[in-house]
Amino acid sequence: MHHRTDDNERSKAQIAIVGASGLRSVGKIVIKELIARLKPQLLLELYSYGLPGVYYGPSYLAPPSAAGVEIGKGGIVELPGVRFYLLKKRDRDIIIVDGYQAYNPPNQYLLADKVTDLLRDFHVKRLFSLGAQVIEEGIRCCATDPRLLTEMQAYGIKRTNVDRFIGFSGLVTAMGHNKGIEGVCLFACTSQNAADPEYPDYTAASELLVKLNEILQLEVDTSILEAKSRVESKLREEAMREEEKRAMREKREREQEETRGYI
Repeated sequence: MHHRTDDNERSKAQIAIVGASGLRSVGKIVIKELIARLKPQLLLELYSYGLPGVYYGPSYLAPPSAAGVEIGKGGIVELPGVRFYLLKKRDRDIIIVDGYQAYNPPNQYLLADKVTDLLRDFHVKRLFSLGAQVIEEGIRCCATDPRLLTEMQAYGIKRTNVDRFIGFSGLVTAMGHNKGIEGVCLFACTSQNAADPEYPDYTAASELLVKLNEILQLEVDTSILEAKSRVESKLREEAMREEEKRAMREKREREQEETRGYI
């Protein structure tokens, strides 16, 4: 495991925001939107033998995978990795961590251990991990200290009753706590997509970003996510109408077959 960093930049950020691929890609979408809208500086890239180039299944469930590279814009080849960005604000610096799921639990632990070492080196005191769940409505949370749960209540965020946070972001939160970094996990409400568990849910991501804006006063424009959410909603409605039409056709065909049986 090794990293490449901008040696000309030294940060003493108090806050970190962490997200990775996961259920309906909600955390990943928010991280990508923060990077796209706020234009933070790429501070550090972390690489590991445990980061595959492709997954054959939901990345956060450690499915079969294969080594490889990412092909970015303009056909540029990049190693899969965790990327740390520095957002400089008037009152504080914020580290944004664009995470990655390692291919098995031992490598997940190794990766989370290194990520939290780096966050500690950056003097991070609190991190926010982003994810999603399918059980409870609204934005929910868990934390490394009951005091943080009380603090989140001021933003209308209730404690979650979900008992697992699978993958990179959950591990970073817990391991960070062991290194003196307090953590809050924020979960948007999404729905299952059996065909593709990581199919983007822009509605849930938009709701999560709105709440993150409120907590950290980021002032990120959410209009693009909201527009994608409207498109997603329209496509979902069209798919439902098509499914209803298909069900009606099959019903008529069955009725016709039953009618022929009496002739």
